[in-house]
Amino acid sequence: MRPIWGLSGSTRGKPPSGPSLLVRTTAWPRARKASSSCSVARKRIRPSPRQSASRRRVSISPWELFSVTSRQYSCARMKSTTPDSRDAPNDDQHGWRKPTLRREEPDGMTAFPYAKAFLSEKRRNCHVIADEGSAQGDRSSENAIGSAANAHCPAGGSALSDGPGTMTRNRFLQLSGLTTLGFATRGLALPEGYTGIPGGIRPYLQTPRPDSIWVSWFSDNATSGQVEWGVGADALTNTLDALLDVLGKGYHYHSVRIDGLQPDTFYHYRVRNGAAVSETFRFRTAPAAGSTGKLRVLVMGDNQIISENRYEKLIACAKAKIEALYGKPLEEAVNFVLMPGDQVDVGTLDHYRNLHFKQCGLISPTLPIMTTVGNHETYGGDESLNLYSRLFNYSDINYGGVVSPGGDKYYSYQMGAVAFLHTSSEHTGAQQQQWVRRFVDVLKADASTPLCVSVVHRPYQAEQYVGDISGWFRGSIMPMLAETEKHVLNIGAHHHLYARGQTRDWPVYHIISGGTAWDQYWGQSTETDMDDVQKTVANWAWQLLELDPAAGTMEVSCYAEANVRLPAAARWNYNSRLIDSFHRRIGLPVPARPSLASVPDIPLMLPFTLAGTAFQTTAPEEALNSTWFQVAGNSQFTAPKIDRIRDVENLYGDSGAPLYEPVNIHANVDILKYTIPANGLADGMWFARVRHRDTNAMWSDWSEAISFQVTGSVHADPAFSLAKTVYAAGEDILVTFENAPGVSTDWIGIYRKNDIPGPTGSSAWAYLNGSRTAPMTPVSGGTLLIKDDLPAGQEWFAGFFTSDGYTEVAPRIPFYIGSTPLLAVDSANFAEGATVPVHYSSAPGGGGDVIGVFKNGSTPGPDSPGVRRMAVSGASGTLDFSGIPKGYYYAAYLAGGGSLEISARLPFSVGTLISTLSLPAATLPQGKPFTVQFSEGPGTPKDWVGLFKAGQTPGVDVLTAYLYVGDRTQGSVTFDLPDLPPGEYFVALFINDSYTEVSPRAAFTVTGDEPLKVSDAAVNGRELRLRWRSTPGRTYVIQKNNGLAAEWLDVRTVMPADTFHEEILTVDATVEPRAFFRLMRP
Repeated sequence: MRPIWGLSGSTRGKPPSGPSLLVRTTAWPRARKASSSCSVARKRIRPSPRQSASRRRVSISPWELFSVTSRQYSCARMKSTTPDSRDAPNDDQHGWRKPTLRREEPDGMTAFPYAKAFLSEKRRNCHVIADEGSAQGDRSSENAIGSAANAHCPAGGSALSDGPGTMTRNRFLQLSGLTTLGFATRGLALPEGYTGIPGGIRPYLQTPRPDSIWVSWFSDNATSGQVEWGVGADALTNTLDALLDVLGKGYHYHSVRIDGLQPDTFYHYRVRNGAAVSETFRFRTAPAAGSTGKLRVLVMGDNQIISENRYEKLIACAKAKIEALYGKPLEEAVNFVLMPGDQVDVGTLDHYRNLHFKQCGLISPTLPIMTTVGNHETYGGDESLNLYSRLFNYSDINYGGVVSPGGDKYYSYQMGAVAFLHTSSEHTGAQQQQWVRRFVDVLKADASTPLCVSVVHRPYQAEQYVGDISGWFRGSIMPMLAETEKHVLNIGAHHHLYARGQTRDWPVYHIISGGTAWDQYWGQSTETDMDDVQKTVANWAWQLLELDPAAGTMEVSCYAEANVRLPAAARWNYNSRLIDSFHRRIGLPVPARPSLASVPDIPLMLPFTLAGTAFQTTAPEEALNSTWFQVAGNSQFTAPKIDRIRDVENLYGDSGAPLYEPVNIHANVDILKYTIPANGLADGMWFARVRHRDTNAMWSDWSEAISFQVTGSVHADPAFSLAKTVYAAGEDILVTFENAPGVSTDWIGIYRKNDIPGPTGSSAWAYLNGSRTAPMTPVSGGTLLIKDDLPAGQEWFAGFFTSDGYTEVAPRIPFYIGSTPLLAVDSANFAEGATVPVHYSSAPGGGGDVIGVFKNGSTPGPDSPGVRRMAVSGASGTLDFSGIPKGYYYAAYLAGGGSLEISARLPFSVGTLISTLSLPAATLPQGKPFTVQFSEGPGTPKDWVGLFKAGQTPGVDVLTAYLYVGDRTQGSVTFDLPDLPPGEYFVALFINDSYTEVSPRAAFTVTGDEPLKVSDAAVNGRELRLRWRSTPGRTYVIQKNNGLAAEWLDVRTVMPADTFHEEILTVDATVEPRAFFRLMRP
């Protein structure tokens, strides 16, 4: 409730612009009639004969706003900031407040979107008209005073108007500007001119081959289905009965493969379920294997959101743009659609049918779609992908006869002379890796297939949510694919934006095609500018690939359609903005070898700038894209101290409000030069080199190395490191060191565990130049190799010594020589109280070796003995761990008395709902931030706290808000939801972007303030007495404004102790004839 009242000693002037309690001596003159066709129902209230002007009692306002007609609602909605009728709220469905009326203003009518009906109350000698609130929250009385309040909005309040600041439903559902805070959204407007997916049966094409294609569709309960097809729309001379798979009640799935087709040929078809017949569509078959004609592929990533039609809009925009570009229907311009995973939010029938199949319905009848397994396909109970495999038919395609052992989980195929590889980042392991190995071997030997594109859901690299990538693909799969220059592009998704980069060493592009899924934007997560990512643009975008096998080229264009940070009404306004384009042209010459400018032959003080020569190439139309500077302590450049790739254009971050445009952080950087900062190198001899990369992703040869001496740097402590913890027998040991003391006889020594350097001689050693002959000039930093053949099955340590003595200048580094033990458990999760068997093999089985169980987030050591430790016996076996409390754990193999961790950590959990959540109270006031504490979390990159309405089911119902907690196992997150309506809610912790709850739910109630109700407001002489129902301990502010033309000034701030409160103000109508007062609840 936002009551307002005024004091006036004159009958002149305009009435207040909104509902008010007016304190004055005479009635206002009759107001002019509203000029809008949308009239507000009202009646004139005349003063009672008892209310004599001479007594200066409170007169009744001449306005009483009472009924609201449907016509008024419609007008108010049209005037509001929502883009179309889809955004008009529906109280029955969503609980959002409806616009209720217009008010007459000096400059015309002003809409009040989503304000509830105004209430009319009479109290003693006064008439109070109060606004019950708006979607902005009941924080002030601004809403009751119209344009005057909008012009002078005090701190803590927020005026509701037609302008950009309006808190409409769409504004409420936007992401908050606060870090990591997200709202669920729904019902945004469709792109201009788009009328939606046509009705009727919308078939779904998949698995195109030169001789066949699959057609599938859903029905509610049809028991049979047919496909009628032929070479023309009027010649559907063939009929095939479809297979029926009853997936569930109301989910009948019909599918059929049309065989006997000709390559690269158009056919027409329609489908039917009895009397229900689709319209006639057409499709094109795949080109013949080895044919070298051009291919075009439409790439669109994560679908995920079922509660609104974002993905449908992205498809509509892409279709319109492509048809405009090529002047022909989409199925003539593009061969197929490639989706890199997360086609659903959860792998349920509802999401597959009503999200993926439905929102693809604009194009799926005419353009085949090829999907990829993402993490969300495995959520919702379909971890084994049984439902996924029943919907998608990829088992009858492969490339080069390399059949996938994973069935539909990962697969390959050939389209013309291009090979496509869909891997699964959710099913990593030796089986898939061996399959990729066979694929690459066939590709390398296949002269008829000059191009290859790979797909993986979790991307190769990402600059947001750092670390949330596929380390398996990055470390194991990409190096294999890079063995052939045919592999030109890797397509990822998972992050809901667009990104593009080049691998550091190979001429291979990688992109993120993140579709339109859950909102992701700058400032929301851990972020790092990666040198193998050139552009990250937080837009909803799609990509168009044009592959020309005959020319050995690939052209890629990326078009953006929307930005989640923009207001909903302006969000889809990019109109297929071209935000990136790049190419790969196999066979062009590499750039010319650059050189570095010579360095003065005297010791240099930092900072100092290394300058490379200008970019040169004989490849037509290629330009400079990147430079790579390296500085190392030796001329072999092993473990360089400076290792920096920079691109001409590096899009990282955005410009912030209001436009959130991408920012080129290299706009004023000359990448042909590199400045070594002060103290960036220790004193001593260093070597530098540079190379150039062109816009074809090709590197030049390295320049000749130059050497220079550094002096004057601030001394830093000596440090060194080993490349690994476990070395195989006979393997060289790589040592990296820096900030050496500066003596030519500094050295590295290798000792057995428990040996004492000095009394005990080293088992292997080398001076810092890598030999056993001291260098003429001291070496300050670099690398060396210890090549001695040390005995296996033992623990060792490396020491850093100076001056041919045994004074250690850096902490020792332990390591192990021998085989790496392998650990396994029978399940990733065990019931509370169950025994956890840990199997081990390839173990050294040395005396004192143990397997320990440790809490996630802890590190084995003297201060972290772990939950349990058990001694190992022999090279293989099983240890049964019992009595492990509920929690998240990992098992590790520790050698040498249980002090050195030499195995990969094996994660598992015990119990269910392991994590805990807590709230500050079970009842929370509306409009106030609240903090959720969590502990015992899983510690995975995208763990999150979700907020739902009571009774909702996560993964089925739309969440209200969410906050990522990252990989923290304990801590807190703070929700700042000023517009969260009163009601019953719960929060829960979910693991790694899934809907798997890992904590008990914490229920709470949001309570709104009681409506502000002034029970008495009367003037007696020079006293204005106010009495209202109050909340004990809540702050109230009384403000005054003379004539509604100046700023509102605080008159009094009070904090009542009782449920009713009274204040008396001094007023003088002769001095302030048009004084208005209002009551605020900050």
